[in-house]
Amino acid sequence: MKFKGRTEDAAAPFLNAEFWKVGVKVFGKVTRCFESENGPCAVIRLAKPIQINSEEYQEVSIGNLKGFVMALQAAGPQAPRVNDTIYAECTGFSETTKGHNRANFEIEVERHPQAN
Repeated sequence: MKFKGRTEDAAAPFLNAEFWKVGVKVFGKVTRCFESENGPCAVIRLAKPIQINSEEYQEVSIGNLKGFVMALQAAGPQAPRVNDTIYAECTGFSETTKGHNRANFEIEVERHPQAN
């Protein structure tokens, strides 16, 4: 077997804290997971593309946003897995002691038995 790939083929923009606004939603399937210096991240193939800085994207990365992780853990999973279907909606913001507001989320995860 032979495999070939390019970094650009795997790149998906991060949905950082500045992206999220109350009512903004993403829905899609986790296609891959990876570790960053800030913790686990997931690439999600969206059911409907979204606009970021006037460009349209079908795949995005969601990283270790504290509010996202907290909502995910409240739902049950400790981290996303490949083949999970994830629905995430920003429900508001909470002040933190670190000086930035934390985005809060409502999350639903559908995990199939064959998920890695």
